[in-house]
Amino acid sequence: MSLRVGEAADAEAIGELTREAYAKWVPLIGREPLPMTIDYAQALKAHRFDLLHVGEELAGLIETVVDGEQLLVVNVAVRPAFQGRGFGVRLMALAEQIAADAGLAGVRLYTSQRFAANIALYASLGYGIDREEALNGGVAVHMSKRIEHPQAIAAAIACVEAFTERFNARDAAGMDSLLHFPHVILDGERLIVWKTAGQLPADFFERLVARGWRRSTYQDKRAVLSSPIKVHLLIEYSRDGEGGEVLSRHANLWIVTFENGRWGIRQRSY
Repeated sequence: MSLRVGEAADAEAIGELTREAYAKWVPLIGREPLPMTIDYAQALKAHRFDLLHVGEELAGLIETVVDGEQLLVVNVAVRPAFQGRGFGVRLMALAEQIAADAGLAGVRLYTSQRFAANIALYASLGYGIDREEALNGGVAVHMSKRIEHPQAIAAAIACVEAFTERFNARDAAGMDSLLHFPHVILDGERLIVWKTAGQLPADFFERLVARGWRRSTYQDKRAVLSSPIKVHLLIEYSRDGEGGEVLSRHANLWIVTFENGRWGIRQRSY
């Protein structure tokens, strides 16, 4: 078994395999599924095709294209004679590796609502249903899976923890050193942009202390989207008074990015 990236000369073989793989769905939906109607000579110019061979025979393929911060799986097909051997799962794992190597946030795909076996397979691989929509006389089920980037997530969390230490030390300059500028704050309906360091009001901590604040404690820092250079963190924290009394609880979204050789907080939403 071997894998290689498809070339222009593979267009005919790709079309033949796809027609064989999707033929079983024609009686179910009363027409040829979209992949059976594609001009693969043109598709090869715009999309990546990874071809799986068993010996000399083309056994399966996966067609992908970058779509924003995700990798879209346009088509995954396995020749009927080779189905049931886990090749489809192997090809989906390859798509996830392609997405991770490219620094993308996840993989997405869509399939017919009537292809129940396909939906069940994708669900077993960790894909969740995002939405359904009317498409080509049927219903398309859109599914996606987030790709984790553990090193980036760990670095982003460490940045936030360092910022918290500086915050509790009331060290405005130390806080600024952990931000990227321009720094964006969405405070309710107010959009605030700090173009440079030194924008924290001089009496900020004085006003916090007057309201009883002594320190902030972060209960959770959860990554909801990640790439090698950007992490979106859902942060839950409390503002505490004397003796650890909880004055208020908050849940915010922070975006931490790797720029100019360091991790820093680019945006905060309150």
